[in-house]
Amino acid sequence: MKRIYLDYASLTPIDKGVMKEMKKYSKREYGNPSALYASGVKAKKALDEARLRVANILHAHPDEIVFTSGGTEANKLVLETFAGKKIIISNIEHSSIIKNAKAERVPVDLDIIKKSITQDTALVSIMLVNNEIGSIQPIKEIAKIVRDANKNLNTEILFHTDACQAPLHLPLYVEKLGVDLLTLDGSKMYGPRGIGMLYVKRGTVKIVRKGTENLPGIMGFAYALEMAEKMREKETTRVAELKDYFITELQKINKEIKVNGSLENSVPNILNVSIPNIDNEFFILQLDAMGIECSTKSACLRDEDESYVLKAIGADSRNSVRLSFGRGTRRGELRKVLKIIEKILQQTK
Repeated sequence: MKRIYLDYASLTPIDKGVMKEMKKYSKREYGNPSALYASGVKAKKALDEARLRVANILHAHPDEIVFTSGGTEANKLVLETFAGKKIIISNIEHSSIIKNAKAERVPVDLDIIKKSITQDTALVSIMLVNNEIGSIQPIKEIAKIVRDANKNLNTEILFHTDACQAPLHLPLYVEKLGVDLLTLDGSKMYGPRGIGMLYVKRGTVKIVRKGTENLPGIMGFAYALEMAEKMREKETTRVAELKDYFITELQKINKEIKVNGSLENSVPNILNVSIPNIDNEFFILQLDAMGIECSTKSACLRDEDESYVLKAIGADSRNSVRLSFGRGTRRGELRKVLKIIEKILQQTK
């Protein structure tokens, strides 16, 4: 039986083109970009080109791109830079922000964020897309609040956004977003594992990441980001139709099934639902036994009893399930999933 993967928000499969690009820089052109010999110079040229390719998609400058080992490291670099200073974060941030920041947590409410900013605030960090419920945060509006605060308080507060879940379905024009720092992760966009990046706006803060660059990963990352940009419009329309279909059919099975978060203001690939009268962990295991792979919450929260994201929006973690769709998801697969869910729910009555 072919298994059905519905956990793309956790990890995307690596694109074949990405694998080809990585293989090229792993076997044939594998020089150290810091070396002075010919293959090293060639590798440095490739690295500079990758940085330019990524910068072009973000509408940034190449020297504003810092490659990291992933989104978690990029987020940590930001937090370490502002250690000991006042940081404001939302109460639905990724665990790499929540667990590593000694910060004031606030709901994503414009008035509350505005009131929370004071003379001693150094950083505001609000994610662009939530990894559990897919909600899109009002980043442009928050950026304006930060800019206005800097003007009125005569401060230099910086604004960071974790955009790891965004590239497949949202444009990443950093100037239009109004951010000073932005995090991405290759493993969320069909790129390599173990590679990410941090955009650092010129003239804001100096962030240095030491160590030999992961050239195969960087080249794969650049390729994956370009593919995300190229496929975004068509793939977003396709996945949105799948999500609408799935929700409609799911609520036909049980009209009391509730979508967690906003349907109107979310990315199309992430769906979090509360299903009455189930134990979500047992439900996931039942689905797994039938060849369907999805999750109860973010994999980063596996040691937590409940999801702080769902708690923040008033949803019940015990009966909530996250399904996330991707390039490999087809309507025929979702029909099978719906039949299996219906069968499991009938057995629980």
